[in-house]
Amino acid sequence: MLLTLEQIQNIARGCARVEERDGTFVLMRFTERQAQAYLNIGNEDFYNKTFATAGVRLAFKTDSRLFAFDYRFARGSSRQFGHFDVYIDGYLTNHFGTVGLENMAGRADIALPEGMKTVEIHFPWSYGASISNVTVEDGATVEGVYRPHTMICFGDSVTHGYDAIHPSFSYVSRLASLLDADCINKGIGGDIFFPALLEEAEGPDPDFITVAYGANDWYKSTPEEFEANCRGFLSRITALYPTSRIFILSTIWHCEYHLRSKLGMTGPEQNAWMREICRDYPTLHYVDGALMTPHRQEFYTDRAGHPNEACFAFYASNLYAAMVKALNK
Repeated sequence: MLLTLEQIQNIARGCARVEERDGTFVLMRFTERQAQAYLNIGNEDFYNKTFATAGVRLAFKTDSRLFAFDYRFARGSSRQFGHFDVYIDGYLTNHFGTVGLENMAGRADIALPEGMKTVEIHFPWSYGASISNVTVEDGATVEGVYRPHTMICFGDSVTHGYDAIHPSFSYVSRLASLLDADCINKGIGGDIFFPALLEEAEGPDPDFITVAYGANDWYKSTPEEFEANCRGFLSRITALYPTSRIFILSTIWHCEYHLRSKLGMTGPEQNAWMREICRDYPTLHYVDGALMTPHRQEFYTDRAGHPNEACFAFYASNLYAAMVKALNK
């Protein structure tokens, strides 16, 4: 039995929209307006990254003994790998995909145990993955599973997922699981505070919002540009989502954290400045990113400060603890 667009929409999580194009389902985490905002400033690279399926999942209960689909990858980041993770009743059971620009299409045939079970399929953060011929056994039940909370995560490459091999191991995916939240990941590798993303609200206020920019602002922006973009973003997000609990994460540690950049500041000085800016927005919760991850090179894949999967585990657990502490005050 082939699943319809309506059924895919019912089980898709982490999406702003799901569309069917010539029998292929395209799952997108940005609205059309948000994607267009990058083209409006002439940034085709960031526009292309909006099609990466970071944080996208299929989540459902089924009594089918199989779940199968064709997939096709398209570039959605600077990384040349992309993988799916499959969980059955909370356990990671399958991990598949590709490394390199070969084998950018394939078929997944996932054997499932007898009886009703919960299945989660995490899509690649590094590529955009479209699917077609989504198949279960004839007459099988396929029922969408929702987590009790909702969340949106804005940020740069670290939020996007660089450099988790398992998409479910990124800090955003781990944090969403810890908070039991369905999450839309708005991370874009290389991005800075970009107020134009916040022209309109996306449905009801989510329970939680995280905002994690600054690392690229540190070397791309002048002090005047940084403050204008940061304040512009914070002003808009607090106005758009007045009932959400919003957490502002300053820059995590990286190998050049104590150097000065175009911004004229070291990483600690920039984080201190972000803390001061946040004081002007009393509904925000500031989190010092430098306290979230280890200060050792072996936890990063490059000097640019992209965490490996061990580092993401620290980030997610420490951020979760910081959020819970703030929420319980």
